[in-house]
Amino acid sequence: MIILEIVTGAVFYVFRSRVRHLNPTQTEKFQVKTRQKCCSCCCGADSYTDWSKSVGWENHNAVPDSCCVTKTEGCGQDKTNVHKKGCISAIKRFLVKNFLWVGAVCITLGVAEVNNWGLLFCCCYGLL
Repeated sequence: MIILEIVTGAVFYVFRSRVRHLNPTQTEKFQVKTRQKCCSCCCGADSYTDWSKSVGWENHNAVPDSCCVTKTEGCGQDKTNVHKKGCISAIKRFLVKNFLWVGAVCITLGVAEVNNWGLLFCCCYGLL
């Protein structure tokens, strides 16, 4: 169990650096994900203008209503009311922030358990 926690923490730490270097060609995959509620203050992959180049989005003069600062029916027609930042940087920040905490907690628990086992060993064999 201890080894598993330490390894999990190390894996999260390693993948934290990989999230920072996402391939720019993956931006099309993120355009679909902007409709989801993972990032509420972003629109498109790099910016809201990504929707004008999207093949799957018929109305190139608008953005999805999920991109709007104030969400109402048809608000994506008015591009002055949309989030300007793209979601890739927001998703990267979210993942890096959470990977660091999960990794830190796993490593801390693993070290604490190693210390507890060492203390138990010393108590059992009268080394204290």
